[in-house]
Amino acid sequence: MIGFERDGKVGRLFLQRATHANAFTSEMLRRIAEILEAATGESDVIVIHAVGDDFSLGRDRNEPKNPNGPYAAFSEISRVNAAFDAFPGIVVTAIKGRAFGFGLGLAMRSDIAISADNARFMLDEVSLGFPPMFLMEVIHEYLSPKRALDLILSSREFDAAEALDIGLLSRVVPAALLAAEVDEFVSTLGSRDADVLKSCKAYLLAIKQMPKAARPNNALVEQVRFALDHH
Repeated sequence: MIGFERDGKVGRLFLQRATHANAFTSEMLRRIAEILEAATGESDVIVIHAVGDDFSLGRDRNEPKNPNGPYAAFSEISRVNAAFDAFPGIVVTAIKGRAFGFGLGLAMRSDIAISADNARFMLDEVSLGFPPMFLMEVIHEYLSPKRALDLILSSREFDAAEALDIGLLSRVVPAALLAAEVDEFVSTLGSRDADVLKSCKAYLLAIKQMPKAARPNNALVEQVRFALDHH
């Protein structure tokens, strides 16, 4: 249900459960975590594609409950999220059709999210009877609290234009051009120095944790450090 292939330093991960709109099972979550954990040092770029009409409807609500209880079940999601956070390279997600719940969560955790213009999005967890803690962990990075709560509490469906406007997507392209746009962007990444790409990602993450007044001096120090290490 999860495919993976590598071409040089580019890995492509495929959601392959099209008959169930790529709803995630526990097995799929484990496989995604394993791929991302193993990709460190092997891939500079990971691209996430979906087979079928939809990116993903989120978790499979019909899957039997984990016999070890909710902690074990939610730990599977936590492991995937940690693997995204730990991967030093660039994760690019190609979104089409519906991206609901955990599917939208993957787009949030990706470094670059490129969407078809007819894609649809929804944070449907509240309508299903539980708070989306894992999504709320990261949504504040993109949205104001009022905008985030609107989407979370209403569980309303919204389109790609709104998702781009509020910062959940990197770019939106005509559906027919999605694959070509993603491939072109990945090709561009492949033409760049991988250490520079990784440094840009790492520094953007680090700078958010730093007081504004400390950023100029830190930028000077880190720019000099990179130059000394790589030139």
